[in-house]
Formats: sequence, C-alpha cells, structure tokens
Amino acid sequence: NLTTGRIANRLDLMGANFTVDAACASSLVAAEIGVRDLLTRKCDLVLVGGIYVSTDVGFQSIFCQLHALSHRSQIRPFDKDADGLLLGEGAGCIVLKRLEDAERDGDRIYAVVKGVGTSSDGRALGVLAPRVEGEELALRRAYAMAGISPKTVQLIEAHGTATIAGDLAEVQAMTQVFGQRDGPLAWCALGSIKSMIGHLMPAAGIAGLIKTTLALYHKTLPPTLNFETPNPRLELEKTPFYINTETRPWIHGLDQT
Repeated sequence: NLTTGRIANRLDLMGANFTVDAACASSLVAAEIGVRDLLTRKCDLVLVGGIYVSTDVGFQSIFCQLHALSHRSQIRPFDKDADGLLLGEGAGCIVLKRLEDAERDGDRIYAVVKGVGTSSDGRALGVLAPRVEGEELALRRAYAMAGISPKTVQLIEAHGTATIAGDLAEVQAMTQVFGQRDGPLAWCALGSIKSMIGHLMPAAGIAGLIKTTLALYHKTLPPTLNFETPNPRLELEKTPFYINTETRPWIHGLDQT
C-alpha cells in the first residue's frame, strides 16, 4: 500500500490509491476496477499496474511442494512435455482513460478495452483446482460487455502456466465459448507470455495485457516459446486455436491499412 501511496504523492494524484490482492488475477482485477471507475466517471484517469520482485526460497519451496514447478527449468505452455512453471520477477503499468477523452487530449492510444469479465470458480475440488465453469463465466461476461462475437477474435493471451490441470481447464473453457473448429484450419492464436518471462504472480495479468496491447498496436502476432507438440489431452485439433510459435504480421480481411 505504501507503493501506491508513494506514486500518488510524487505524481500529485488526488484520487484513491490502493493495492489489490487477488492472487494471480490481482492486476487484472485492478484493471476491471479502473474500467468501472472510468465508466461511472468516478475518475478521469487510472494507473493500473502490478509488481513482483520476491521469489525467495520459502516461496519456491511452497510451489515445489505443490508440484507446480518445472523440473526442466523451462515453461512449455500447452506442450505435451509441459511439467510446470517458473517464477519470474517484473513490473508493469498502464494508463487507462475513456476513449473520447484520450482522443480529445491527443494521447497515443495503444488499444481499446471493450469489455471486462471476472468470476470465481465457486465450489471446486479445492482452492487451487481450476474449474472450467468459472473460467467460462468470466469469458462470457467479458464478451457480453464488449458486444462482440468470440469468432472475430484472432489472438488470446492465456494464463498458460504449463501445468496440466491449468492448461486443460483453460482450453476447455475457451472451447465452450468459441465452439468447435468448423473448418480445416484453426483461426485464433493462443499464447502465454510466461514462456518468455516466467510467472509474475500478482503482475502476471498486467504482463499479458501489455503484451496483447502491443500486439494490437504493432499488428504483430507474438510467439509462444518452447512449444513443439501439443498436449493430446487438450485436443487442440478440434478447437479454433493454434499455438503461434513465430513472430508474424497480424493481417485480417477487415484491415483497411
């Protein structure tokens, strides 16, 4: 809490400053709060960020006991040889404004947030066990608010922890929302920044959001590293998703530039 207070002090910000603790979703929940406050005109500008700089031995030990750490010291999201995650360190921050205000002020606009959606898993097998129904609910809420069809989406930045239960639940939830593949080719790239920088815990969400924002701004599909063969349990061949492993131009039929 002192960190956000210090930022408000140095930048002479007069709005509320606080930290959000929602585990790995912390920075994304903070972004949802920021969007909500902008829409209700409680404020006119929001700084949202996340930071994680403490991967001490004790914390590593906990993840080791949970069998969540990679024995290969390599994160391989959605790969058949995925065996867990690695903890990373980093920080990121974004500026949120209402679109009309940003256009009026001549700001550089990297991306537009059209909808947000959050949920909890409810009564699952345990606190750490992902539940497909909970993840599906968050997706449906986001697309309902955005007013767009999932079939128009060409890139998804997943949580992608490279844990068997986590990756499987994500793909199953997304398939429930996007539907089965209706042609010979997949059309939506699926990736995870964790393959590049590790799991930043409370800052994981903001890292993925920044990555996706820059992908939109530069019209580039970013790669997911360390992927070779899809995990057969995911049945990606039945879904609209493919793992993009190379940096490619992001071109689609509606692009007029």
